[in-house]
Amino acid sequence: MIKTAVISGGSGLVGKALTKKLIADDFHVVILSRSYHDNEENISYINWDKEGWEQQMPKADLLINLAGASLNKRWTKEYKKEILKSRLGSTKKLRYYLEQSGDKPYFVNASAVGYYPTTKHLTFTERDVFTPHNFLSEVVCRWENETNAIKEMGIEVACCRFGVILSNEGGALPVMAKPYQFGIGGNIADGRQVLSWIHIDDLTKAVLYIYEHRLTGIFNFTAPVPATQSDFGRALGKAIHRPHWTAVPRPVMNAVLGDQAVMVTEGQRVLPERLLTEGFTFDYPEIQSALNEIYSK
Repeated sequence: MIKTAVISGGSGLVGKALTKKLIADDFHVVILSRSYHDNEENISYINWDKEGWEQQMPKADLLINLAGASLNKRWTKEYKKEILKSRLGSTKKLRYYLEQSGDKPYFVNASAVGYYPTTKHLTFTERDVFTPHNFLSEVVCRWENETNAIKEMGIEVACCRFGVILSNEGGALPVMAKPYQFGIGGNIADGRQVLSWIHIDDLTKAVLYIYEHRLTGIFNFTAPVPATQSDFGRALGKAIHRPHWTAVPRPVMNAVLGDQAVMVTEGQRVLPERLLTEGFTFDYPEIQSALNEIYSK
């Protein structure tokens, strides 16, 4: 039986990978877009910037909210407002639709490990609760709070806190690999900051897993074995046969990236305790096997 999944933000890295995975799992995918697209065999598009978009919405089994402005642009004061506004706005828009339609699909909302404080020595799981401590954590907290109103409607809701998503199709990895491809890869700052990462295939597999098992609440979408930036770089260099030998001081990264530098100069060790407890098995639990698979294609 064909099921229906609706994805907002379906044109991004995660959205494209999820669309492919869902179609393979006998879903028809509906993508909420802000521009016109021709429908495809297993994919329909709805321009939800146009008035009356709600009337085109199908009765969905699964609704996935990934919409939000990219974090890969310089975080000016105005762009920070856009990062927050886009995430809160998309969630409110979906909540309003669900209120009006009365539909109760299983609801997945994207989130991020930026919720947790940056540290080199502590380890966090879903049981750890914090108040906002920087810009990213404020965005995550407010974004997740928007889903509470959806949960109060009697809808099953899962918030997925993504780590650094590894894929050669986009996201952070191609940018991180660029210095290595030129033979100048190495430590950023002291290299001891922890990257909580996840292979894109494990991410899409986990979304289907929590949906099929009707699991709700907070989930860390990170591999069970985080890596320091130094270990990550060495594994990346090995995967693409390039050296890991230079160093980029923290002040240089701060000067180049501004507030965005926190994403590469600081980190946190975040474990997927709930996924593991619920029986999910990672195909790529360690960084070397993940990068080897990605660069073997």
